[in-house]
Amino acid sequence: MNKNNQYSTMLEAMQDLTKRGYTHNFRVNEHGQLEENKTVHYPPNEVELHEFHRFEGETNPADMSIVYAVQTKSGAKGTVVDSYGVDGSEITSKFMNSIDQKQFD
Repeated sequence: MNKNNQYSTMLEAMQDLTKRGYTHNFRVNEHGQLEENKTVHYPPNEVELHEFHRFEGETNPADMSIVYAVQTKSGAKGTVVDSYGVDGSEITSKFMNSIDQKQFD
């Protein structure tokens, strides 16, 4: 079963992911590491991508976002939210492409 892109809205995705334990709010920093609160950092080899969900803005289709559901080797599960398409972060996209892809397992 493909878990990706199964939600109608970002709010629906975030609520369900939180219920399923993805409670940490991560981002990819300028050094290409996953971080939370600028204090805890994970290199790509310590992170797995479990699923992702893309969304178009309701008023402007150019407002596209993507939510990544990830888990670190320490067991922390959370999300990374980024713009999608031309406005997306090249650093975030490169990071997500370099981590262990578990979304089809």
